[in-house]
Amino acid sequence: MYTTTRRIAGGTFMVCSDCGDAVSMNTICKTPLQSATDMLKHMAVHNASRAFAPVVEPLTQPEPEADLSGELLN
Repeated sequence: MYTTTRRIAGGTFMVCSDCGDAVSMNTICKTPLQSATDMLKHMAVHNASRAFAPVVEPLTQPEPEADLSGELLN
């Protein structure tokens, strides 16, 4: 997914939220069909990598053990 980012130094970019790849709006305006094709290919690569990624079981946090010593931890 791309988001629009405007930089202080000037210029507006479409930035990939997954990897940070940026495409200048000037480039998009100069070659709109090529830029759109490149962006769709880029997103397809991310989708494909997610589709074939190994399934990882979610990590669970261990339950805290009761402190029977009566001491305060600071």
